[in-house]
Parts: sequence; C-alpha cells; structure tokens
Amino acid sequence: MIEFIEKNKWLLVGYSTVLRALGWILLCMGGIGIALLIIEATQTGGTVNLKGTFGMLKRSNSIFISIALVSLGFAQLVRYLCRNDHKMGLLLRYGEKIFYLCAIIAIWNVGTLIWFVATGRMGANVSLNLHWLLSFMPTLLYKVAKILILIGLGQFLKHFIAAIKQSRLKIPENQ
Repeated sequence: MIEFIEKNKWLLVGYSTVLRALGWILLCMGGIGIALLIIEATQTGGTVNLKGTFGMLKRSNSIFISIALVSLGFAQLVRYLCRNDHKMGLLLRYGEKIFYLCAIIAIWNVGTLIWFVATGRMGANVSLNLHWLLSFMPTLLYKVAKILILIGLGQFLKHFIAAIKQSRLKIPENQ
C-alpha cells in the first residue's frame, strides 16, 4: 500500500482536492435546500411545494448533506495517508459516527417513504397488493441495502483507522 501511495501521490492529492470541492458544493446545496424549506414553511404556514427544480433541491437536502460529509471525510482520509501530518481531520476522527448519522438519515427517509405509500401520496394504491409490491418494494430494498452499507462502512472505517494508527502507515515527507 505504501508503494501505491508513493507512486500515485500526485493523483491522490488531486483527487482529494476535487473531492473536497465537490463536498463543499454539496454541503452548500443542502444548506440552501434547508433554507428554502424553512423560508417557504414560514411564509405559507407550514405547507411546502416539493415540485419542480426547487422542489428537488428541497427534497434532496438530506442526501446532499450526507454525501457531502462522506466526501469530505474521504478526502481527509486520502490527505492523511498522503501527507506527514499526524493529526487527523475532524470528519476523519468522527467518520464512523458520520456513517451512522447518514444511516439514521436513510432510516428517516425510509420511514417517510413508507408513510407516503401508506397514505397514498406516492400514487400507489395500498389496496392493490401487487401494485404496491411492484412500485414500493424495489425502492425499499435499495434503501435498506443503503442503510446496511453505511453501517458496514462505519465499522470498516473504525477498524481501518485503528490499523493505520497501530502500523503508522505514513509516507515520509521528503518524497
């Protein structure tokens, strides 16, 4: 692994920089989505229109923020492996908890999806079991798999960081 990092250090640093920029852009988009939700909810007395381009931005703010945090954390991991500074970034130190937070957000989204389907707001008629099964179950399976992957990534990152700390897998600064 040390050879790979030494050989591709310039590529990894460039990748980390691009990933950081995209992470900050996504974080800003999530913040804008939350601001739009709050502004519209306060102006309309609680009703929010989720149609159109701004509706997509308002619906996707939790996804934007989740992906942004994971992107920024991964960029910190790459920078930590490529540089000789012994201090991990904040997102990397709490990376496991960030994955768990993203899993909680995904669980919230699954609960919202189940509520939309159960109340008939997704267009699926609950009384038609086959229609419900065909329209809702693939999405539910995808979201459950996503939750399990996020929890697994949290566990992996926890053990990976511990292994890095033990083995002191660092590239010398003079290279």
